Amino acid sequence: AVVSTQSTGGESRYKITTIIGEKDGLGVENLQGSGMIAGETSRAYDEVFTISLVTCRSVGIGSYLVRLGQRVVQVDNSCIILTGANSLNNVLGRQVYTSNTQLGG
Repeated sequence: AVVSTQSTGGESRYKITTIIGEKDGLGVENLQGSGMIAGETSRAYDEVFTISLVTCRSVGIGSYLVRLGQRVVQVDNSCIILTGANSLNNVLGRQVYTSNTQLGG
């Protein structure tokens, strides 16, 4: 995202002005972009307050990116998962999880 700084009542505020990749069709499969976001978020951790908002399913690298921030706001029925219920059931050798929702919260 590209941000601009605004001053409101003596306080500096940041406004998101552009979402990078919105028009170019970049998605979660673009690992180079995810790596760049991870690096920037990691560096920002010690400089500014960082927060992530999860509104739907966040899987794989998206789950790592969410956790790199200082705080996470997670909407009801949204999942933050590193692997799926089917994969875990296969490793465990039995049906333990019925859905990804059981894993991601």
